[in-house]
Amino acid sequence: MLMKEQIRLDGLLFSDDAQVLCVMNEILGRFAIQTEVCTEIGSALEAVTHRRLDTVIVDWNAANNPTRVVRSARNSSPNCNSTIVAMVDADSETHALLVGANFMIYKPVDLDHASRCMRAAYGTMLQERRRAARILVDIPVAARVSELGILEARVSDLSVGGLALQCGQALRIEQNVSLVFSLPGTNGVVRVNGKVVNGNATGRAGVRFSFVPEEDLNLLESWLATELAKLENAEMPVREARVAPDEDTDVAESLSNMTRPSIRWNHQVGDRT
Repeated sequence: MLMKEQIRLDGLLFSDDAQVLCVMNEILGRFAIQTEVCTEIGSALEAVTHRRLDTVIVDWNAANNPTRVVRSARNSSPNCNSTIVAMVDADSETHALLVGANFMIYKPVDLDHASRCMRAAYGTMLQERRRAARILVDIPVAARVSELGILEARVSDLSVGGLALQCGQALRIEQNVSLVFSLPGTNGVVRVNGKVVNGNATGRAGVRFSFVPEEDLNLLESWLATELAKLENAEMPVREARVAPDEDTDVAESLSNMTRPSIRWNHQVGDRT
């Protein structure tokens, strides 16, 4: 079945193993998961603590402290329910499960096995997106913030009760925020007042709405319902659905025809094009 809507999922891959990165790059391409690759623990911790991620994929190499990355994700507000995939061997499987991994890929990483695991994980990611009822967006706004005046910012996700805001400076908890913004794909404008309920030094802040005019709230609810309906209709990306693990398929030919995912590298390993 063809996918009715293309849903953007966001992920993080924490590994410095060239073979793992090569295989997972191909698999993530099948599922159209936009992925940040972190080869060092500092950038991985920053991402799982402050960015909303649908999946966190961790190469369970004890030298890289994967336990810390997974626990940081589970303890963070944005990613406490994210789908965590651990790449393990026989000695690390139990520990990864106890720490909080949802799915296992066994090393050495095999393309077909890893694809089957990610197919199952993909369904869990969609379920969590539907449950959370929070839509990823990228909306430029002029935010009026108490004590600071008007700041240029961007709304990065949106729900009926609040939003995530990225500003050029850190906001303080309990600061009042007023916003006026357009909803993507519509001519509708929404006005909201809210308070900062969490934030970090990079300028990311969670805002909980305290007042939304009734007309604007109706518009927001209608838009969210439309966006969430896309999740209800979402199926496996078509290029993944066409490659079944039990088919007699020329893997090399399949891989050569795949679209690669949008992957952002925090630290380059080798030469990639």
